[in-house]
Amino acid sequence: MRRVIGHLDLDYFYAQVEEVENPSIRDRPVVVCVYSGRTEDSGAVATANYKARSMGVKSGVPISLAKRKLDGSDAVFIKMEHEKYEKVSENVMELVRERVDVLEPTGIDEAFFDITDASGGDFIRARGLGEGIKEAVLKETSLTCSIGLGRSKVVAKLASDAMKPNGLTIIPPESTSSFLDPLRVERLYGVGPKATAALRQLGILTVLQLSRTDPSALEAALGRNLSSYLLAASTGSDLQPVQAGRAPTQFGRMVTLKQDTRRPDEILGQLEAGIESVAKKLSDSKSSFRTLTAMGVLTDLSIMTKNKTFSSPMIADGSKIRESFQILLADLCNASAKDLRRAGVRVSGLATVEAQSNLFEFEQETRG
Repeated sequence: MRRVIGHLDLDYFYAQVEEVENPSIRDRPVVVCVYSGRTEDSGAVATANYKARSMGVKSGVPISLAKRKLDGSDAVFIKMEHEKYEKVSENVMELVRERVDVLEPTGIDEAFFDITDASGGDFIRARGLGEGIKEAVLKETSLTCSIGLGRSKVVAKLASDAMKPNGLTIIPPESTSSFLDPLRVERLYGVGPKATAALRQLGILTVLQLSRTDPSALEAALGRNLSSYLLAASTGSDLQPVQAGRAPTQFGRMVTLKQDTRRPDEILGQLEAGIESVAKKLSDSKSSFRTLTAMGVLTDLSIMTKNKTFSSPMIADGSKIRESFQILLADLCNASAKDLRRAGVRVSGLATVEAQSNLFEFEQETRG
């Protein structure tokens, strides 16, 4: 079966989150900044929307320079709120995780994923899956993303960069060479300034030139591991797997509600399968948890949570988790001024255990 690897990149993420939160700034230059606090303009630009980029503002430039470039415009400068962006990122990653075989987040705004099994190795079916991911992210978060699909991580990453913003680029195996060959070598995933300089010393400027380079010459200049990777990457034949990463620190499940509501009984009824899924993941991984969380995405796309941390690690079946979750969900609904659009359950503070924890303790914690 042919591999189908994807890369998802949330478009100008921090700035786009701010646009969603405040639609009135969407058509203005938006600059999200990390302020140092030394002076009013000390610090650097974290990201900017495309309107600001078209006026010369890029990530990493000093805020003072960005303000000079945008002088006379109706630009908006916003302090970066990492915690807010992390919550949105978690919501997006959960949406994607539900639709792929394996998800490997590589940053707050991007991730690799494998849909080989889901697509049956068919790139036509893979296109439909990619479109479904984009539609789900847009519907649930109002964010656009760019997705690339190919037979390797390198091809997928380059493909997601090829058509931004809001793009979907498919590079089937038979088109890999024509896609890669004209590119500059520094565009390859993992090729930094030092490797680029070394390749230039060999007269290698394009991916096509790299693919035709004598392996021994490349190894002499870059070492065995990097040279082997680059030769494989230059033809899109590198087989680096998509990896879920470290052992999970949490299990969760989100659902889109049939209709917006603040009624706990209606929400709980639609989350029954999700609660059982979380309980099964705990059982299968022989994990305990310390914190149980009820999550809600409101109609304005803001995120609310209510959680309870237990005094000792807990393992419980679905009914026990349901009892405690029901209380948290009611608290969340009572505290919210708006209806919920999506709702979820999450257990965190996971640890591997050898034996079943005392369910009586769980009951006491729940009632306490």
